[in-house]
Amino acid sequence: MANWSTDELGIYQSTKIEKLSYPEEGNDTWFSLEENSPWFNQRNDLILAMLEKHPVPGDFLDIGGGNGFQAKAIINAGFKGQVILCEPGLQGCINARKRNIQWVYNGVFQDFPFDKFNVKGCGLFDVVEHIEDDVKFLNELYDSIQPGTKVFINVPAMKVLWSQMDEISGHFRRYDKTDIERLRQQTKFKFIDHGYYFSFYFLPLLLLRAIPYKLGIRKSEEKIMRSETDNHSSEKGIVSSYIAARHKKWISNIKQNKYSPYGTSMFMVLEK
Repeated sequence: MANWSTDELGIYQSTKIEKLSYPEEGNDTWFSLEENSPWFNQRNDLILAMLEKHPVPGDFLDIGGGNGFQAKAIINAGFKGQVILCEPGLQGCINARKRNIQWVYNGVFQDFPFDKFNVKGCGLFDVVEHIEDDVKFLNELYDSIQPGTKVFINVPAMKVLWSQMDEISGHFRRYDKTDIERLRQQTKFKFIDHGYYFSFYFLPLLLLRAIPYKLGIRKSEEKIMRSETDNHSSEKGIVSSYIAARHKKWISNIKQNKYSPYGTSMFMVLEK
């Protein structure tokens, strides 16, 4: 069990340090982009829709929550309990404090002091794909939380979309329905909801990332990250307007259990 101390920024820091399958500069890269990125804001819409659909009657722990962008959205949406960030990357924790997240823990959930909060919901937003043994990871979380706690997960989806960007990002896999069944059988959780989303990004990722990768075309990491940051810009246009309309309709559909048969990401809601 780790000990926790508070630094001058109000961040609770663990005495343990974990090696991450995530780029060291990743949190700072996204911190400057998240606010104006359609994708990050659309993901927050999904998170809030899932929380509305599957309410959490207690505190919410955002595990591996980066810069606190989604934690801030949950707070701003009027979540009644405490929203806590548990992030192993120190820079992400510093950025979260800049966003005025009150409860920020710099460490891993295995060391988190669950006894100090009434955690009834956990978020793993684009986290599990960075974990080599996802079954062990989820079973450890199961053993750490109270009965009735819900776990909200999103991950990159569809193996056909694997590309150089997945390698740069430190992903171990992209998920599909076979992985849902694997996790259903090998973890202790009950699966109460799951589906694909971001179907409107499937074709661009297939054409611009996956097919060139399969053809052996490689770019420098610098070029890929420059392209990636450009893709997260808030420029307006016909394509952006079309995606915004599709996204709005899609959010309405998932609240009615109408899901797409494919997409670039997948969500899961689990319960202990």
